[in-house]
Amino acid sequence: MLGDTGLAGEIKAIHDFYNAVQPDFDRYNRELGVCCEEGCGECCAHFIPDITTSEALIIALQVLFGPGKSFLQERLLDVPMTNIVCPFYDPWNMQHCKIYSSRPLVCRMFYSCPTSDKTGSLAMCRCHFAEKRGTACVEVKAISTSAFRPMNEYGAMLATLPGNSSTTELLPSAVRKAIDRIGYAMNLLFPDAEVFTEENQGA
Repeated sequence: MLGDTGLAGEIKAIHDFYNAVQPDFDRYNRELGVCCEEGCGECCAHFIPDITTSEALIIALQVLFGPGKSFLQERLLDVPMTNIVCPFYDPWNMQHCKIYSSRPLVCRMFYSCPTSDKTGSLAMCRCHFAEKRGTACVEVKAISTSAFRPMNEYGAMLATLPGNSSTTELLPSAVRKAIDRIGYAMNLLFPDAEVFTEENQGA
């Protein structure tokens, strides 16, 4: 819908980036035998990620046009800015994340990507929620620096995407701004179309 606009280029870049790095995370889980406990969602219930403008754009598209958009729009507008729960966390659904296909990079990497210490050694990121429940009984294998990239390298790759911001912002406010960016672009391209923005929802 956005044609060859700069905004469309930004969205395509983050979409292609996620597709390119996801096999790395899948391989990490498969080869090390680690993954989140099914149905957990504790990190979503106690954490709101800081995200870049590109990450916010692809989430905003799902909020505007994706499945369950009414629910997503309601949650985004109703969440208090002082809340520490991700607005797209659904405690009543076993999958929990309502924007899973467009979730931010930090959510993709957790338990699916090693961390790096000051010496460059790689280690598995431990989940303290699982450890409290006594379910983090995974034998950690040696992580090869030649086989896996650390989180900070993926973060650096994200930062260089076309049009992306060098700074981050909490997910709710970043997505609200991204929705307005898309709305303004759509209003210019399709003046008769009604696009969800905070302004026309009275937020």
